[in-house]
Amino acid sequence: MSNITTTTIASNATTTFPLDYYYSLFVNPLIVVRFYQIGYPITFLLGFVGNTLSLITFSRLTLRKVSTGCLFIILAISDTLFLVISVFDFVEFGLQIPFYRHLPYNELCRFRTFISSVSQVLSSWTLVTVSVDRWIRARFPYKSGSLCTPKKAFLVVGVILLIDVGLYAQVLTPSFGMLLPGFSIIACGPIIFNTNYLIFYLLYWTIVQILVVSLIPATLMILLLIDIYINVQARKKAVIQPDNTPHETNKSRQQKTLQRQMFILMLTSITIFLLTTLPVAIYKILSPRQKNISFSIISIASIWVGLGWFQTLNYAVNFYSHCLTSTLFRKEFQLQIRYLLGDKRARANAFDLTATVAVRTGYH
Repeated sequence: MSNITTTTIASNATTTFPLDYYYSLFVNPLIVVRFYQIGYPITFLLGFVGNTLSLITFSRLTLRKVSTGCLFIILAISDTLFLVISVFDFVEFGLQIPFYRHLPYNELCRFRTFISSVSQVLSSWTLVTVSVDRWIRARFPYKSGSLCTPKKAFLVVGVILLIDVGLYAQVLTPSFGMLLPGFSIIACGPIIFNTNYLIFYLLYWTIVQILVVSLIPATLMILLLIDIYINVQARKKAVIQPDNTPHETNKSRQQKTLQRQMFILMLTSITIFLLTTLPVAIYKILSPRQKNISFSIISIASIWVGLGWFQTLNYAVNFYSHCLTSTLFRKEFQLQIRYLLGDKRARANAFDLTATVAVRTGYH
């Protein structure tokens, strides 16, 4: 790569510079380096630990027998995959260990961009699927038993993944590779020698990505949440049977509690998604349209990376928000840890434990 040269003409003289010379002109600002050096280790610590604990907790029978719980397992896997691929950014831009000239940079760009993009889309649309799952249970409670099953949840995610992979297969082609190696926000991108793809990518594809990863999922989740809220309020106003009727069995009460707790888990995950992804999505749309962009590229890179780090928290903090907001999740997590530490009695789920206590105390 170092044999590639660029020629410029000035004052009737032709001067040839190595391509590496031009790459060296683009240096990450100190604030960008600090975001990678300080922010990303925090994200990795929270994310790898939290997602692992989420997987352990959602593997409990109480949670994984519900379609929503299975979707949260997929979400934790997808979030972890995004964090794993983000380690490349941390090493190159934070630790400032150059990959260019030491690794096949074009292939590395294709690999990291493909995995990062696919995992982001999968996480976003898994949350949309969770919202649809909750919406069906609220709107069509009598059909939810047949519609909202773990098998169908996995099937829907499988279809999403196929579309996702097909959508981003283009970055695995020779038209995509290194742009400005070592410079954070544009280290990888469309090959400059393919003009048609370069124009398509910069003018259209970036907007498509923002819509697919952030804006469309966010809009759908907000609309579904609003409809769920309206439906719940309408049900509260309707005439319903008292909870102590013979028809209200202990099992049905447990199911209502379980579904309510799943709704809480969904609500906290969606809130985190909206708070962390919308700011960077909006800025990515607005920043390229600023005037005098050549003079503000450093400030754009700094803000872009800062908001990008904030977005990574979406893939790292779900476990902690679940622990804070859901009593069922906390109980299942505690029981699973006790079981893994050798307490075989902790194999019972939280509902079984609650029922046992109720019988022993005579409390029904």
